[in-house]
Order: sequence, then structure tokens, then C-alpha cells
Amino acid sequence: MTMFWILSSTALFLCAAWLAYPFLRKTEIERDETDAALSIYRDQADEIRRDLESGLISRQESDAAQREIEARALKAARHSVGGMSVTRRSPLTAGVVVAALIAGSASGYAWLGTAGAEDRPLAARKTEALVQKAQAGDIGSRIELLVETVQKHPDSFEDWWLLARSYAATGDNASAADAYRRAAELSGNDPGVLSAYAEAMTLANGNKVPQAARILFQQIRAETGDPRARYYLALAKAQAQDFDGALQDWAALAAESDPNAPWMPLVRRDIVNMARFTERDVSEYLPDASRAELNKAAGKQTDADQFALLRRATALDKQLEDDPSDYKGWQELAQIRAALGDTQKAKAALEAARDRFAAAPFILSKLDATAADLGLDLVPGTRTTNGPSQDDIAAAQEMSAEDQARMIEGMVAGLAAKLEDNPDNPDGWVMLVRSYSHLGETGKAADAMARASAQYSDNPEILAKIRENVASLVQ
Repeated sequence: MTMFWILSSTALFLCAAWLAYPFLRKTEIERDETDAALSIYRDQADEIRRDLESGLISRQESDAAQREIEARALKAARHSVGGMSVTRRSPLTAGVVVAALIAGSASGYAWLGTAGAEDRPLAARKTEALVQKAQAGDIGSRIELLVETVQKHPDSFEDWWLLARSYAATGDNASAADAYRRAAELSGNDPGVLSAYAEAMTLANGNKVPQAARILFQQIRAETGDPRARYYLALAKAQAQDFDGALQDWAALAAESDPNAPWMPLVRRDIVNMARFTERDVSEYLPDASRAELNKAAGKQTDADQFALLRRATALDKQLEDDPSDYKGWQELAQIRAALGDTQKAKAALEAARDRFAAAPFILSKLDATAADLGLDLVPGTRTTNGPSQDDIAAAQEMSAEDQARMIEGMVAGLAAKLEDNPDNPDGWVMLVRSYSHLGETGKAADAMARASAQYSDNPEILAKIRENVASLVQ
């Protein structure tokens, strides 16, 4: 608070001195510049007469010059203030001005300010802004606050646990796994925390159960019978081609669980998908299977349904050929192919999308979720979203211009998808508009700017900054 008063007093003193200075100067007598100007015009008129007499200029030129000089002299005379001016010192006026400034400033601060407030560094004000946004439901701000918190309190299990769950809620499973790992260490390897850690590792691996996660799930299963561990161990069996073992384990989990348990929709989905792939009778594993589940497991549709799906699949094939950057179109195509019972074409659609969006982890996670929902992650050959290998990196460095362009398009599409899920990201909107503009997609750039304007219609300051950063790219 002391620094505030020092700076405020200094600023007030400088303003008062600047305003009072004209009234404190010594008495001065100033000559009006009009007389000097008229003297110059007379000299010019005499010089023109001499030039005329010497034959250097004609009579017409002389008359024109004289008229110009007379006009200037008349104008100067009209602005004359009387030849001399006197500036006198006025300490009383200076005192009145300074007193009025101090009184006005003090009364204004007393009315609008908060004299008792403590100093508020930039970091504290930033944290308060994050708190307000987090309280309004912005999970991104909540994560930023939690990151700051765990940096200050690295041994707080509760903070690491909340951070991990927040990352998981946004689909950032790799970051969630790191946070869960630290939370597990602080919890003394609590089985529930270890189970969440192993699940995050699996999801970050494209829903493929890695060896480390499988070991953790086996340990947890032996200690507690945790439903999550049982589910993922069955999934690991399916991914290892032990389809009978996976079906039996999922069926046992379904039979022993409350029908309303939160994991039951996932278990039932995978039983139905596996029964369809292996051409088993789903009722053997789900005695209470619904008609929709029975039809899905049998791959049954009416002729009308099949015709409509085929027509839509054909339209999507043409649409994606023209615009392969529509990742939702690829998802829909895979879903339709799977509904028609054509597992290989469904897989092929997702593989084509993965190739197109190899540089967009966010979209890859969406494609992995689609594969899991359709049960395609149980079928051999489906890729995961593991990080690039050294061979991948070397190949990327030798990409052709066309492949590099596709990679850039994939990255831009990933950014657009992220903003669709979480539009409160001013820097993201600026980057998206710039990216579309650099790609020559002026229509998409204008559309992105329009969506950013709609997002921040109630926040003119942020919107003005966005527009300032892209002013040369979109109108």
C-alpha cells in the first residue's frame, strides 16, 4: 500500500506543477509577430517594384505578385492582437489551481477508491480472474488454478487428485495419467487411485491396455475386485485375441453388478460388439438383452434402413473425397459401415482419418473414442495414438510438399475441433483465423472470425484484441 501512495503522490505533484507553471513565470512583455510579418510583406513589395523597373518581370507579373502580397498582409492584419502583450505572475491563481486539483483527486478517490485495500500484484489479480472463471464453470481456468496450487503444495494428494480428474474431464488423458501417478504416490498406492491411473494410461494409449496398466489392474483385481480393473483386464484379453475369455469376464461382471451401475452401459456395449464380431448369440452373455441390443449384435436392419445407410455412405464417400478435413464425416462413415456389418470398411474409414489427422492429437482421441464405441478397438490391426517413433520423425523430415500440406491441414483441423469443444480461447481463435488465411481458406477464416465474435460478443475488450491481431487477414 505504501508504494501506491508514493506513486500517487508523485503523479499528483507532477500534474500540479505542470498546471501551475504558467501562472508562476516572471512578468514578460511579448511583441505581436504581426508587425514583423507586415514589415516583410513591405520589403517584398519594394523588391517587386525594383524588378519591374529593371525589366526582370512584366507588368502583368508585377500586378499579380502585388495582389498576392496585399492579400497576405490584409490577412495578417486581421489576426493582429495589438502589437504588444504582457504576461504577469499570479501565485494566487496557481494556488487555486493546485488546491482544486488536490481536492478533486482526494474527494474522487474517497468516493470511488478503496483506501484500505492491500497491494495487489499482477499474479494475485490474474489468480482472482482465474477463480472467477473457474467458479463460472470454465474447466480450463480450474486446471490453471490447480497447476499453480500443486506447484505451491507438491505434497498435497487432494490437489493432485483434483488436477488429474480435471485433465480427464477435458480428454487430456496423458496429462491426467501424470497427475494420477503423483496422486498414487502420495496416497501410498491406494487401489482406487492406482485404478484411475491405469485407466488414464490405457485411454492415453488409444484405449489399448499397455503392459504397465495390465499389471496394475491384475494387482488391484487380486486385492479388491475393483469393477474397473475387471473390465480392463477383459478388454486386454479381447485385444490379445482371447475373445471367449473377454466375453466370459464381461458377462460375469455384468451378472454381478447392479444394473444401474455407471460402468454397465460400457460393459453391455462391448458384449454386444464382441458377440457381433464373433457371431455369437448375445443372449448367452446378456440374458436380459434388449431388442435393440439383439438387433445390433445380429447386425439386423430392415431393407429400408439398409438402403438409407448405403445411400448416406455413398454421399459421405463423395463428400470426404472433396473435403477430407471433415473429421466428423469420417466418424459418421465408420459408424454407418459398422452398422451395415462391414467391419473392414469401418476400420478403413478410421484409418484414413488417422492418416489425415496424424498431427492433431485431439482429433485422434475422438477417432479412438469412435473406434471404442463401435468395438473396432477389439479388432486386430487398429492403430493407437502412441507418440511418433524415431522412424516416423525421420519420415516426417523427408515429407513431400503435399504430405507437409496435409499435415498442416490436420493440425488446423485439430485446432478447430478443440475450439468447437472449448471456445473460450482467444489465442486459439487468432491462431485459427491466421492458419486458415495462410492456407488460402478465406471463407473458413471469415467463418472462424464470425464464431469468435459470437463467442466474445459480451466481452468487447477480448474481441477487440482478436480483431487487432487478424485485422490484415479478414475484414
